[in-house]
Amino acid sequence: MGCNRIIAISCCTLNRAEEQSILEMTTLLEKSNDLHAKVKLIDSMYLYSDLSVERIAKKVRMDIVDVQKIIDNLIRKDALEVIYEEGNIPVGQIMRKDVASLDVSNSALDAATLMIQKGVGCIVVTAKGKPFGMVTERDILCELTVFDKRLAELSLGVIASRPLVYASPLDTVENVADIMMKNSIRRIPVVQDGKLVGMVVARDLAMLLSSTKRPGLAKAILEAVSRSRKV
Repeated sequence: MGCNRIIAISCCTLNRAEEQSILEMTTLLEKSNDLHAKVKLIDSMYLYSDLSVERIAKKVRMDIVDVQKIIDNLIRKDALEVIYEEGNIPVGQIMRKDVASLDVSNSALDAATLMIQKGVGCIVVTAKGKPFGMVTERDILCELTVFDKRLAELSLGVIASRPLVYASPLDTVENVADIMMKNSIRRIPVVQDGKLVGMVVARDLAMLLSSTKRPGLAKAILEAVSRSRKV
């Protein structure tokens, strides 16, 4: 299945048989409201055409948001298939070692300042030198709205997302990719012997999706994960 998708997207055009198949499915769909049939047609259009989401939604007579969700699921499955080809690589080989972190005693202002200095969108919160939780730009904005406090008054111990989802340097790319997809997260700290040693982000995994394997998949998976992300 993975090979079929790689070949199909690389071609980017429809041959006559594929055009006829989609035409027949569209005709049948007009006579039926079967959701399974619609999903099957969306899958075919995603695989074998360069139609936009808007045009696919019109053809299957579905809301564009619902069609986007279906396509996002297809993209995630497709990405995992390709990532699994590199699945035995330990994430320790691709992780980022310069990770922004702050002790739990610091404030949201300290976190925001460090994010700006490092040019990152999150920090790992530690307690007594051990990973405790995660704080993102989004977390800070949300907490400001809820607590109606200034950044300096917000404790990282209060706003940090917990429990912390993390990986070991020996965990494979396959395992980490699966965790990201299941939890709809883009960042996973890497912990060894109770100490923070790195960070893996969705973009690191996307780097494995070279153009020779599947053009545009890296961008597509990043966009798909972003639409449902938590951190």
